Amino acid sequence: MALCRTPLKQTPITAWLLVLIVICNNISAQTKAERYKGVDSFPSNTGDIAFNTALDDPSFTVCNPQIVLQYYNTTSYYKQHKREIEHYFKSHYQPGTETADQSGYVTIRFIINCSGQTGRFRMYELDTGYKPFTFHSAISDQLMKLAKNLQGWQPAVYKGKTYDSYQYITFTLKKGLIECISP
Repeated sequence: MALCRTPLKQTPITAWLLVLIVICNNISAQTKAERYKGVDSFPSNTGDIAFNTALDDPSFTVCNPQIVLQYYNTTSYYKQHKREIEHYFKSHYQPGTETADQSGYVTIRFIINCSGQTGRFRMYELDTGYKPFTFHSAISDQLMKLAKNLQGWQPAVYKGKTYDSYQYITFTLKKGLIECISP
């Protein structure tokens, strides 16, 4: 499988740098809610996704709202993870001609509950200079719909117990086309 080609050399350090940039921009964007689709008031912990009646399906519930683990603390995953996720998005995503000038990063964060269901989806968009950006709805709406329709997530397991967890998918887009999907 080929590595994603990004403006930065793809290394574990740059991957973490991108995650850190997204988190930092998320915090600063909380005062600019129009730039962050689905921003909540300050959550109790950085990165938490609080239920929002305007955005979230009320039938999606977490098993323990007090303990939602971060993706890097658990073994929550999607089937064969990277390969299947890339295949799913690249085979279903249909770029339009109106998106040919759109490049940057789209990150979709969500929760996988202890039953393997997903919900509380949030999107953050950056241009190639890592500044907040709004992609054409033909890109952002389609990626969000595909993410919400993706089934087969496995819940987090830690010491034999199942937990809710956060997950994210970041798309690197170049001229409206998916160039890379992380993690």
